[in-house]
Amino acid sequence: MLWIKKGFEMNQVKPISSWKDKVLFTPGPLTTSRTVKQAMLRDVGSRDFEFIGLVGDIRRNLVALAEGEETEYTAVIMQGSGTFGIESVIGSVIPPQGKLLVVINGAYGRRIAKIASTLKIPFDVLNYPEDCIPDSDEIEARLAGDESITQVAIVHCETTTGIFNPIAQIGAIVNKFGRQYFVDAMSSFGAVPLNISDAKIDYLVSSANKCIEGVPGFSFAIAKHESLLATRGF
Repeated sequence: MLWIKKGFEMNQVKPISSWKDKVLFTPGPLTTSRTVKQAMLRDVGSRDFEFIGLVGDIRRNLVALAEGEETEYTAVIMQGSGTFGIESVIGSVIPPQGKLLVVINGAYGRRIAKIASTLKIPFDVLNYPEDCIPDSDEIEARLAGDESITQVAIVHCETTTGIFNPIAQIGAIVNKFGRQYFVDAMSSFGAVPLNISDAKIDYLVSSANKCIEGVPGFSFAIAKHESLLATRGF
């Protein structure tokens, strides 16, 4: 048994071999496996070749998990929550004179709209009931009628109800009109098969501690090279 001094008190800490983690049933999942915890028991310097190589491997594996090609996509790791990752993309890729169309059928679609509003980014919304799939014809009509829309955002799996939106079908429509496509895949990436190129996605955001069961506190964006490079100077 270990003792750790905390203020003026001494607290008992059980050795790792006797740890039994509580299963977390909050949306996530947030439970971190023992193998992940064990991998964190050693320190690696941020400038070490091993660390740099490890980060490179993670980035390549994320692109591979999205069934993408490194020649077309790259992964950007963010030191922050899933919401932080979404905000980082929305706040970085909309052109100065651009406009975001947010397709909403749940709380996390509304979160995207709230982020755009807070950042004072022009946006429009298409709202649907939380148990309904968005209308592809309506999305197509909105893009056809509003040339100021430069990006379209949608949530893949809306945690509110667990509904899956047809992101490949909608991606084909967005691509048809030459707009960029942003997908929040927080609750699906790593568990539900997805080909990022076939779905015509420019930016996909997810979090380390969701379906890939990594360490909380990291999010990532898988970005199309061409789209990312076009944001230079925004």
